[in-house]
Amino acid sequence: MAILVLFFIILIGIVFAINVYVYENSDFSKTTGHPFISVWTNGKVRFLYKLSQKLNKVNGEYKLLSNIALPESERKVDYLLLHQSGIYIINAKDPGGWIYGNEQDIQWAQVLENGQMSTFPNPVLDNKLKINGVKKYIPEVDKDLFQSLIIFGNHCSFKKIEVHSLDVEVMKIHELESYWKNRMDQVLTKDQIMAIYSKLKPYVIPKQSKENGLLKDVASS
Repeated sequence: MAILVLFFIILIGIVFAINVYVYENSDFSKTTGHPFISVWTNGKVRFLYKLSQKLNKVNGEYKLLSNIALPESERKVDYLLLHQSGIYIINAKDPGGWIYGNEQDIQWAQVLENGQMSTFPNPVLDNKLKINGVKKYIPEVDKDLFQSLIIFGNHCSFKKIEVHSLDVEVMKIHELESYWKNRMDQVLTKDQIMAIYSKLKPYVIPKQSKENGLLKDVASS
């Protein structure tokens, strides 16, 4: 019995060590600077890390950027995926409860099980402004190649979401796998992807940034 317990302890230790190694060598860790323990203790960090893992599993040619802060813009781009099928600006949201929203509304609503309601800025409109900001830095790219993705965590429920624009998708993180199956057209070559990546890479926020002498958490929205 003692040998069996020891075996499971060693096995758990090995699995934990592998997870730490994978995390510490991930682009997410290198960009945000969050320690591995944050994935377990901070729901927001866990959601963003899980999303980053999903985005790094797409097929085809691609490059992924995160935490992009363009000059003269107060809006940080959570993720920007340069894929052979287009340029995807990703707005990550992780509220719980029931979600209500219309593409044209200024605010969307979150309703919890106890009936408490709160509002948050329309992520579709917010992402449109982010896309307009990105376009200014890569004006040579056809505007039709941009796609807006609003990705929510799996623990919320869409009660009434109305979006009509063809270049906008609102989904949960578990829907990403099926979404990419239909996104294999090649409208960008590997060289074009790398050229755009090189232009935008300098605007990725480093692990820690200083503003007015205070350290900020660069993963906060």
